[in-house]
Amino acid sequence: MRPINADLDRVVEEVNQTLGVGVSFDVLYRPIDFSGMRLAVYGLNGFFQSLFVFDIVKAVERVAQRLAENKVHGAKVKALGDAIYAELPFVQVDRTKDLEKALINIMSGPIAIFVDGQSEAILVDTRLYPARNPDDPAVERVVRGPRDGYTETLVTNVALTRRRLRDPGLRFELHQVGQRSKTDVCLVYINDIVNPDLLAAVRKKIQGIQVDGIPMAEQSIEEFLIDNKWNPYPMARYTERPDVVATHLLQGYMAIFVDTSPEVIILPTTFVDHVQHPEDYHQTPLSGTYMRWILLLSVILSVLLPPVWLALIQFAPSMPALHWVVPHKESSIPIWMQMIFAEVGMDILRRAVINTPMTLGNALGIVAGVIFGQTAVTVGLYSAEVMVFMAVTFVASFATSSPELAAANRLVRMMLLILTTLIGPWGCVVGILGWFALLGRSRSFGVPYFWPILPFHFYGFKQMLVREPLPDIKTRISAVHPVDPDKRTG
Repeated sequence: MRPINADLDRVVEEVNQTLGVGVSFDVLYRPIDFSGMRLAVYGLNGFFQSLFVFDIVKAVERVAQRLAENKVHGAKVKALGDAIYAELPFVQVDRTKDLEKALINIMSGPIAIFVDGQSEAILVDTRLYPARNPDDPAVERVVRGPRDGYTETLVTNVALTRRRLRDPGLRFELHQVGQRSKTDVCLVYINDIVNPDLLAAVRKKIQGIQVDGIPMAEQSIEEFLIDNKWNPYPMARYTERPDVVATHLLQGYMAIFVDTSPEVIILPTTFVDHVQHPEDYHQTPLSGTYMRWILLLSVILSVLLPPVWLALIQFAPSMPALHWVVPHKESSIPIWMQMIFAEVGMDILRRAVINTPMTLGNALGIVAGVIFGQTAVTVGLYSAEVMVFMAVTFVASFATSSPELAAANRLVRMMLLILTTLIGPWGCVVGILGWFALLGRSRSFGVPYFWPILPFHFYGFKQMLVREPLPDIKTRISAVHPVDPDKRTG
């Protein structure tokens, strides 16, 4: 703690030097002198309107006039800081004796007022963040349902969540992470539902982050929270949808909001959480169940289709019944090499689409379709069967609702292809067993990642396969073991 000096001149000198007043054009310093009462006002340009500063100055002027005329309320004149604090026409007004806290608040957006003779600062939160309107999320889009998504502004995201959960037990714990960035990180949970042990573990991790800054926002936070950093599978779920966050909070999960990011982290998470989609709950239970099966099938195909087909081709010479899986036309390029080329080519195309301006994106897609399509088959670079199987695989990968899960499955698919090529069909079997072992051994804050399959949980497995009608769901069937498992009483 750095105490604030009561001498205003010394405070101004220290603050100006620390914040670079006169060097950084956006750091504003305004000295004020009313009837011998001296103040210094600091703010950050772009985070407030000039009208707010005018309101502050007028409030200080009224206090100065009353003090000069000795017409304040009460028998004795209040301390100067108390009078200004009471006069300011704002709701979020705070006081601090810590200069470090005052400096952090100035750089975060609030206005700070230092008064001569007072060893404290008055902090007035008048922030108006540069923000965009809540738009339809780019991921997890739905045909029916809400179209509002999280933005880069923390206050907006909190309001979108409060709008859906008006529970008095909903908590928003604010932490600041980064010695230099001082990024606002908000831990969100429902107090009487969340497992207290999980909550304590996540809170301890956030408070223990030691780094100068987290400019990459939510991804930086996840890498500090998750221990198994080289596991390709996501140990946290990301979403831009307030309804998805509200649903998980009601199940006993926690959410982490990071200022400047529209992505919200949901902790802990399981493999099954990544293969569910909000569209399931905007359809009838029967249609939602069918779409859930389609999504599960897409995940399985995106991982197993190419390596299993390659294994069957290697089995075909010794098993005549499998002759139909072998490509009809011979190619000078081995099948496994064609598949690897297709995988790398698709990743190059994906990266090119991301980096291509939107106006040229359609043209790039047409050119890539011609090159990787009929032309590649005509010149013999790919066989027609390889193109069909790999196209189905890529479509199934894009059908996966979680981009993080799809990326992990892509890496597993390539490893299975390599094992099948090097060892043969048994390499595919060993690779699949290793894949299940990886999922079974993974943990997200102690929660089994492959729950409810490993360990097997009947009701959880049933909910994974069947989108039950909401009136029939009476308990919170969750791997996080919520304190209150009854959904009826709340």
